[in-house]
Formats: sequence, structure tokens, C-alpha cells
Amino acid sequence: MKLLILFVVLTSSISVSAQSKQDSATIKTATQDYVEGFFTSDSSRLAKAMSADLIKRIIDNRSGSSKLMTIGLKELIGYTKMGQKMPDNNPSEPFKAKVDIYDITGGIALAKVSTNKMPDFFDYIQTGKINGEWKIINVLWAFN
Repeated sequence: MKLLILFVVLTSSISVSAQSKQDSATIKTATQDYVEGFFTSDSSRLAKAMSADLIKRIIDNRSGSSKLMTIGLKELIGYTKMGQKMPDNNPSEPFKAKVDIYDITGGIALAKVSTNKMPDFFDYIQTGKINGEWKIINVLWAFN
């Protein structure tokens, strides 16, 4: 029994440390490709970070009642290609994205991204490792 417990502890810690540095860097890159691609209207950069089955949602409470609004990858790329980006609230500063990775477990991860150029918004990003690549699967965004 002691050997079984030791084996489980050792293999668990090996898989966590093996995935954290490389996977964290790749998840951060995918998240930055998404947010910077959107901000700069670079639809190809945005698309390379996304799963083909991406869903992006917001719970919009601005009208006084909650409304769940949803778009898919095709719509997001369309908005990006049309230049539907947010106004640059800090034109004198270079673009900076802050990516906080909250968890990476079993081929899925959760992160939060915010930027100095769009301070009124933030995104929660769910990624998954699909065929060896980290892709954004779900985005839930909100107003600060």
C-alpha cells in the first residue's frame, strides 16, 4: 500500500511539472495571439489561436436585464476582418496584455487576459490541448 501511494505521488508531481513551463508558455502565446490579433484586426493571428468550435460569450446586463450573447469563430473572424476593434484608450503606450493562468490540468487550462488598450474589458479563456496544440475553446468576457 505504501508503495502504491508513493507511486501515485511521484507520477502526479512529474506530470504537473512536465506540463507547466512549456504548456504555460504556449497557452500564454495563444491567448496573446487572440487578444492582440483582435486589437490589431489581424484575423489570421487570431484564428491560429482558436479551436474551430470556439464559442465566445458575454452576459450583458447593460439593459437592466441579463442577456447571454454568443458568437462563434466565424463571426469573431468576420468582426476582426472588418476592423471592429475597440478604440485605443492609451495611444501613446505600446500594447500590453496581462495573462494570468489559473490552472492547467489534464490537457485543459483556464486563464484571464486583460490589456492596457481595452481596460474596460477582460476575458476568461478556456483552452484545450488538441492534437498536441493548445487552442482556445471558450471565451467568457465581461466589462470591468
